[in-house]
Amino acid sequence: MNRNPFAFVVQATEETLNNWGLADTVSSHTVASRVADGAAYWERALPDGSHLAVIRLFSPVVQREEVFLGNVLLNDFLSKALMRAVEQGGLGRMALLANDLENYYYLYHGEAALDQMAERFWQEILSSLPNLYFGDEDPARGIHGKLERMFTFEKSDFEPFPVYSVPHFLAKPLEQGVRRQIQRLLSEEDFDKNARKAMAALSFFYGQTSGGLGDAQSFAMFLYRLVDVYRVLPAETVARVFGIKEVTKNEIKDKIDAGQFSREDLRNLLGELLAYFQAEIEQGKDEWLLGFIRKDRKLIEITPEEFLSEALTGVQMGYASPAVPVVVEGEVGCRLCGVRFPRVRDRFITLGVNVFRFHNESAKKSDRKDDPNTCAKCALSAYLQQRVLGSGPAPLGGKLPQLPRLYNLLFHYGHHDEAGAQRLAAVIDYLFDRIGSFQQRAREEKKPFSVEYMREELARWERERQAAEPRSAGEIPSAEEAFAALIADDTVAPGLETLGQMRTDVQAQVLPLGVGDYRLLAFILPQLQPGRDEALDFVQRRFSRSRLAAFTLLALLRKLCGCDGPYYFQSVPTLAPGGFDANTFYVQGKAENADEAIRHFSAIANFARRVVKRQEGHSLLADWILLAERLQEDPLGTFSEVLRDSPLRVGDDLREARYRRLSNEFAKGMGVIDGTEYLKLIEQLKQL
Repeated sequence: MNRNPFAFVVQATEETLNNWGLADTVSSHTVASRVADGAAYWERALPDGSHLAVIRLFSPVVQREEVFLGNVLLNDFLSKALMRAVEQGGLGRMALLANDLENYYYLYHGEAALDQMAERFWQEILSSLPNLYFGDEDPARGIHGKLERMFTFEKSDFEPFPVYSVPHFLAKPLEQGVRRQIQRLLSEEDFDKNARKAMAALSFFYGQTSGGLGDAQSFAMFLYRLVDVYRVLPAETVARVFGIKEVTKNEIKDKIDAGQFSREDLRNLLGELLAYFQAEIEQGKDEWLLGFIRKDRKLIEITPEEFLSEALTGVQMGYASPAVPVVVEGEVGCRLCGVRFPRVRDRFITLGVNVFRFHNESAKKSDRKDDPNTCAKCALSAYLQQRVLGSGPAPLGGKLPQLPRLYNLLFHYGHHDEAGAQRLAAVIDYLFDRIGSFQQRAREEKKPFSVEYMREELARWERERQAAEPRSAGEIPSAEEAFAALIADDTVAPGLETLGQMRTDVQAQVLPLGVGDYRLLAFILPQLQPGRDEALDFVQRRFSRSRLAAFTLLALLRKLCGCDGPYYFQSVPTLAPGGFDANTFYVQGKAENADEAIRHFSAIANFARRVVKRQEGHSLLADWILLAERLQEDPLGTFSEVLRDSPLRVGDDLREARYRRLSNEFAKGMGVIDGTEYLKLIEQLKQL
């Protein structure tokens, strides 16, 4: 292993200087030392009047779950916007050498001053905002996620889309993005699964009123008012679609609820409505441009310059600061960052389930009412987070508001390009699919799901396959055989069971951050599913608080990735010395040698997950995490307790015992089970 953790910066610098024909102008080790020192700016003049410079772009990240991922994604966008600004603006050449979540170190060659770069940087961000909000996914530009993930809602009685995060000067690009999504819903072959989504989106974004007779919250009311009030549709057309004699809100609603309508006629009707709204808007008739959304002033009322100034508050480019925060005398700062002026009202769809709980001094204001509590930058971060995660309905106080999806976030430094990150994401998707299929099979067979169950099924499959068609020498293993080899590895078995406990409402993703050969990756994984009788966040909280449980998941990701770069869970990657050492797991702010952690914790975790007994309505994962932690704290005492409460003898009541036995093989003539597996653990515990 190379002892210099910044060797990758030396290599990136050498390659960049060679590409620019400037190999002899400065030592790559000199540049790397500036990065290691955290220099904001360093410059060397060249004989032709140009200069080389190391420039640090610093953009602080708010470490709150509601916006953390989104803030990371915003910084990735900013880091790539700076390079585009410099190179497309004709200001010189720029290459990103290294980055963590807040610091981006560039090598620049040209004649421009920092203030020129800052001005072009400002213009580039401003012109890219529509794409950042509503454009297609483009990691090369720092645009992550898809707008379609935000169009899964089927009701609009609660705000189903985070319009509160969008500045009003982007109203037209927002409407265009909405129209594209509704057109997509209408064009897909399986219209049955999209019909309610398209109806809810039309009423929410084009409805004109809210409240008792509001049409923005009910498609049935919207359609009725399009006939009776706005005179956009003839009653006969709507009557034909739903097979009704009299067009009323209740008649339409009853038919929709019962699914009694012509699919193709409804698809055509919605398409014609969308075309009508588009034509009206393009002719300057803005009543259909986000009707009630604009009337209720849901969008952020801010100028482009103010928005950008607030979004870039705290950002530093070298020794220059592109923006200065707006200070309002006597105003309480943003509830999340505490820095900027609040402009966005509290809503479930923006920040999630905790949005209305006490957070800062603003909660004590007697005249608080519906005052804004979140700044423009945090609102933007929350929006970018939803582009990646999506949102969904969740039970809350007897209602079903649309809430942002929750997630687990892990980071990893390694030698990965865009294609490598995509391959890794595909492998994780495959694992989720295969584990899901085994879970379904176990439910059908009324058997408990576990890694051991998958091993037995795959072994049976392999025996049947070999009997039918033996594999020839040198034949490449199939995906199924590779999967079998993976789950046969005890060091990753606990991590696989953790994947099996994860929810299915968030797609696992691997996002590359920055550029170059040595890349920071963000792993986005679903949160954990509780048992039937447990609180919604019970298992997730137990997992998050357990360093041991985190190590089991990191061990699996390390096996899938195949490299020894550092991994992070509940820790922030940093380029500071000691902050990104190879073969290291960073969990809850503490570093642990990865090889030692895997050796130490896999033995304990595997024993715990195999002996813990399944309880009806409870998560097996949460129980074995607790037992594993007890084994770690008091190995012999806990091991003794497990032995005393396990059915080790012939005739022991399996239902009364607290733990499962590790073997069903009995020692001949002794009346007790073979204790080999227990002796193995004793040997492993003695080595820890």
